[in-house]
Amino acid sequence: MRVWLSTFPRVGVTQDVGRAAEAAGFYGLMLTDSQMLLPDPFVELAAVADATTSLRLGTCASNVVTRHPTVVAAMACTLQARSQGRMTLGIGRGDSAVTKIGLRPEGPEAFGTSLAELRQLVRGGSVEIDGSLTSLAWIDPKASPPAVFGVASGPHVIVEVARNADGLILQVGSSPEAIASCIEEARAEQGDSDLSIAVYVIVGLEREGAAPPIDGVTPLLARMADHALADDDSPQARAAAEAAHTYTLATHGLAAAGEGHPEIEDYAVRGTAAECVTALRAISATGCDEIVVILGSVTTSTAELLGLIKAFGTDVMPDLREIEPSR
Repeated sequence: MRVWLSTFPRVGVTQDVGRAAEAAGFYGLMLTDSQMLLPDPFVELAAVADATTSLRLGTCASNVVTRHPTVVAAMACTLQARSQGRMTLGIGRGDSAVTKIGLRPEGPEAFGTSLAELRQLVRGGSVEIDGSLTSLAWIDPKASPPAVFGVASGPHVIVEVARNADGLILQVGSSPEAIASCIEEARAEQGDSDLSIAVYVIVGLEREGAAPPIDGVTPLLARMADHALADDDSPQARAAAEAAHTYTLATHGLAAAGEGHPEIEDYAVRGTAAECVTALRAISATGCDEIVVILGSVTTSTAELLGLIKAFGTDVMPDLREIEPSR
């Protein structure tokens, strides 16, 4: 099973995170894009590209609301060339990067159009945007393009991603039943395309009795899946509903977001290494091709994150790497 690490850009030390992820056996490293809260992921991915040799690079996720599609495509192609073919462009409809500056996320159909445009652009093709036919004239059309993955939780967005992207990053929590249902929806819509499906999972790995540092990230991700899990009665669905009800932009990504609402913790995988292995094995059996794990929040120190990466690589990764992907 291919396992990505998702985390946040850290100026001057993201390359250290990349080296640690590569040493721990991760398939790739994905960075979040939210300009009001975090440094730029594309700049930091360039540093990671130079510091690693086999680790794949990605965004999870950027958007085409704050960045023009041609700009996003050019940045992805630049990293693809710089890393010698290791870039994956993860695109979402827009969350804090968009809402914190008063803009609105793309609707499902517009998002599907954006994904199709990005796929065409990174392959050297021409697209018409706002009445102008444009292309990235500088890229080699014979070179391998970066893959374009769309992030989705709800059914309408899953359909658009399945129809218009190279891959889907599914963000609906840790319930194998809910994940399998969404994967079935995506497979029904992908047609003849070779769609790769990754499942995004928050993993709270307990070490020496210490609480895992995921209190900030769990509420902000859980509330995104509220609509997708509305008809489900799992603990993850109830956690998503509570997270959506209590979410505020002021506490986005901070540990304070989950204070007083312990039930939100059920959205994530939490426990010892053995317990995390069991849960992630169940997720890997849903028909996904890849798993994307996040081990800490925005406020997790670099030292703690590096320790978690090493522990995951030692205690969890060996069991996951022996699992064959679904395709």
